[in-house]
Amino acid sequence: MKLKSEYKVRKIAGESVIVRMGIQDVKMTNIISLNSTSEWLWEQLQDEEFDAEKVADMLTAEYEVEREVAYIDAMKWIKMLQEADLVHQ
Repeated sequence: MKLKSEYKVRKIAGESVIVRMGIQDVKMTNIISLNSTSEWLWEQLQDEEFDAEKVADMLTAEYEVEREVAYIDAMKWIKMLQEADLVHQ
């Protein structure tokens, strides 16, 4: 899968949120806020193909986390992206 290129991370009121670029009439009822790890993953994976294995590898390389925990977190992060329609399958 791949992140949709029309979405970008922006700082709004001190929070990192995902916004769709080029849309004038933005509905603010479904804002996706990112923690620092999610933001880091988003930035690292721009224009990259990825799956849960790749995300788990990235997490274990960057953070002190066990592989099993990293994989579970990767699956949760990907599920959030899919539910928000932020990725191409």
